[in-house]
Amino acid sequence: MSIDVADIHYAYGSAPALRGIDLSIQSGELLALLGPSGCGKTTLLRIVAGLEFPDRGRVAFNGRDVTDVSARKRHVGFVFQHYALFNHLSVFENVAFGLRVRRWRLRPKRDELQRKVRDLLDLVQLGDYAHRLPAQLSGGQRQRVALARALAVEPEILLLDEPFGALDARVRGDLRRWLRGLHDRIHVTSVFVTHDQEEAFELADRIAVMNRGRIEQLADPQTLYTQPASPFVCRFLGEVNELPAALHARWSGHADADVTAFVRPHDLDFSAAQGTGVRIESVRDLGPTVRIEARHPALAAPLVAIHERGRFDGSGLVAGQSVAIQARRWVLFRGEEPVRHT
Repeated sequence: MSIDVADIHYAYGSAPALRGIDLSIQSGELLALLGPSGCGKTTLLRIVAGLEFPDRGRVAFNGRDVTDVSARKRHVGFVFQHYALFNHLSVFENVAFGLRVRRWRLRPKRDELQRKVRDLLDLVQLGDYAHRLPAQLSGGQRQRVALARALAVEPEILLLDEPFGALDARVRGDLRRWLRGLHDRIHVTSVFVTHDQEEAFELADRIAVMNRGRIEQLADPQTLYTQPASPFVCRFLGEVNELPAALHARWSGHADADVTAFVRPHDLDFSAAQGTGVRIESVRDLGPTVRIEARHPALAAPLVAIHERGRFDGSGLVAGQSVAIQARRWVLFRGEEPVRHT
C-alpha cells in the first residue's frame, strides 16, 4: 500500500505545525520521520492515520483519496510510545481485542480467532505469555504485545509513534533489530516517528528529516549522512565540527570564500606538531575509540576527533600537546546551500 501526501498544511490555532508537506512512500517501505521535538512529525503521522485532518492538502492510499476518511475506515495499525494496553486483560485478550469488536459479519469464528492470535504471539516471540497480564511483562514485551495487537486486524499500513521511547537503551537496541527483521518478513508499509538518528538509521529504508513543519531532506541513510542538503541536517545527524572559511582554506588548501566546512569527528585527524595554535584539551577513553578535544583560539567550541583504538595507541597524543589538523572528508555550505561534498 503506497502513501502519498501532497501540500499538507496544518496549524494549532495560529501556530503552524505543517507547512506544505509533500511525501511519497512506496508500498512495503519502512520510512522514518526524524526530527527534533515540535517539528511536526507526530502531527504528520496522525494525519496519515486519520486521527487529524489537514487544513489544506491531500492524503492518498494507493492513489485513492482518503483525506476526509476517518481513522476507522483507513485500515491502519497504530502503535503508541506508551503501549496503551488494557491492564485488566491478558496478553491474549489484548491482541484479540480488535478482532472481537469487529462487525459481526467480519468477526472471525472462535477457532479462527484463537489460531490467529496464537500465530501473532508466536510471531512476536510471546507464545508462552498468552495468559499473563501486561503488568507481568517487561517494557519490551509490552511493546511487542502492542505491535501484535496492531497487526491482528491485518492493517495495510503500520504507523508507529516513538515506539521505543519509553524503553532503556539496551532494550531499544534489541527491539529495533527485532522489528527490522519482522518488517523484512511481513513487508507491510510502515512509517515511524523518532527523534533518535541512530534508531532511524538502523531501521529505515529512507528517512524524512523534518524541521519547523517542513521536510528538509528525504533520502536513504547513507545519502543523508554523506550528502546532507542543509546545515540543519548536517548538525542534526550527529556531532560535527564547523570550520569557518579561513581555517578550512588553511587546513585543506582550498580557498573557498564565504563557506563553512562541516567535518565529522571520525573524519578529523590530530597529529603532534609544534606551533600550530591548536592544543589538546582532553583525551577520553571510550573503549574501542578515543575522543580527543582540542582548542583553537578562533573557535568558540572545541574541535572533536574520534580515533579508533589502534590508530590512537601509536599516536602519542596527550592533553596539553600542540597538534596539526587534517580532515579526510568535509561538507561545504555557503549559507544554507551545499557547495560540494568531498
